Amino acid sequence: MEKQNNTYDANFTAGGLLLNEFKSLEFLLLGADFENKLQEEVITNSVIGIKTMTSRKRIIAEIKRRFLIAPLGFWNYFFQWNQIEMKFGLLYLCFKAYPLVLDIHIEVALKKFKTGNSMNAYDVQMRLDELASKDENISQWSKGTLEKINVQYRKAIKDAGLYDGNSLIRPLKVSPTFWQYFEDINESWFLTACFIKN
Repeated sequence: MEKQNNTYDANFTAGGLLLNEFKSLEFLLLGADFENKLQEEVITNSVIGIKTMTSRKRIIAEIKRRFLIAPLGFWNYFFQWNQIEMKFGLLYLCFKAYPLVLDIHIEVALKKFKTGNSMNAYDVQMRLDELASKDENISQWSKGTLEKINVQYRKAIKDAGLYDGNSLIRPLKVSPTFWQYFEDINESWFLTACFIKN
């Protein structure tokens, strides 16, 4: 599994997996002209239901980022998956859209899973501290930003079903056909990320 070589940013703090938000946008995601209709949603708030304009703008920006990184045809599959599979699909997009999240997952969760499966906030903090010592951009982030990334990352993998708050977990109740989708689109690294393959 290879880490992306992109610049790290803290935008993942905007909202975790965003399952409910993506589900509310089904009609837009499957229709034409998604990006323009999503921009209209910032003003109208007719579908997504996020009360404040500031929060809506930030979350919609992250939805757009994930939409743009999704493989061709992804959303057609996404809305056929059950809720557990949808969460894994959104975790996949998070790993693709946020190199920092993927880095933490590879360097902390995968290694911890292979050596006994327990993981906590301190383990993630250690990786963030290591990155801050090497990356000028991260070194300038506030302690609060780093804590929020730590919390959001652990929440995202917990929401997806890979973590129970103490231990990393191999998902058992997911259809082999779901995992086959990632094999078929040459993204088998995701099976390794989800502790399905070594």
